[in-house]
Amino acid sequence: MRIAVFGICGNMGKAITKNLVKEKDIEIVAGFDKTGEGKDIGQVLNIGNIGSKIYSKYDSIKECKPDLIVDFTSPAIINKTINWALENNINILVGTTGISKENLGKIKKKAGNAKSKVFIVPNFSIGAVLMIKISKLIAKYFDNCEIIELHHDKKKDAPSGTSISTAENIGLSKHFNKQRLKDFEEEKIGGSRGAFTDGINIHSVRLPGLLAHQNVIFGAQGQTLSIKHDSIDRSSFYPGVIFAIRNFDNIDNFTYGLDKLIDI
Repeated sequence: MRIAVFGICGNMGKAITKNLVKEKDIEIVAGFDKTGEGKDIGQVLNIGNIGSKIYSKYDSIKECKPDLIVDFTSPAIINKTINWALENNINILVGTTGISKENLGKIKKKAGNAKSKVFIVPNFSIGAVLMIKISKLIAKYFDNCEIIELHHDKKKDAPSGTSISTAENIGLSKHFNKQRLKDFEEEKIGGSRGAFTDGINIHSVRLPGLLAHQNVIFGAQGQTLSIKHDSIDRSSFYPGVIFAIRNFDNIDNFTYGLDKLIDI
């Protein structure tokens, strides 16, 4: 498979590409980034030249004829990139988070009539995906639930895509609250009860030293149950990335979440 990695000079782009170049059935034909244009990808990865370069223009990527784009860019350009990929019949695997529900709806509609596929994955950690699926299974047995998500201080979006996806999935099993604050609650400082979606309050923490962490806390009379997941190194995302790549034939034109490929 011929792959172009978008956001290849970022931390995630470099971490994933270093592993992809080791796969015998994959060829990294191009990188896409606003920095490093013209450099051999191997120079950015510190592994020696591999014969493929970094570009900053879509047309240059098209000339490399990739079968698949793996994207780790930013919310600022991801919608443009997805639309371009669909218009040019190129499959795209999206690891970039921060896409609004409105834009997801537009992408889904456009993908339905396209000749290529869009696979959007808020979190490639298989452990995090299992956390979401388990949370959905047990939600009906508890009275309430809140989510605390913790990430590094360079993360641009909050709440995280994983926490939003967790809340959405739990909401399919049980809707806990109709509003962010209960009738008797009063915030002494605005926002102290967190964000709110699908009946669940979400609290976001951003600190140096963290990578990606989430705690789903369920409460019932006299007890709590916590489901916690920690990604302590970006290598934790690679098994999910290669799993998604090798299962592209098994997904629909628009698929959201790695959970669609994991059955428990």
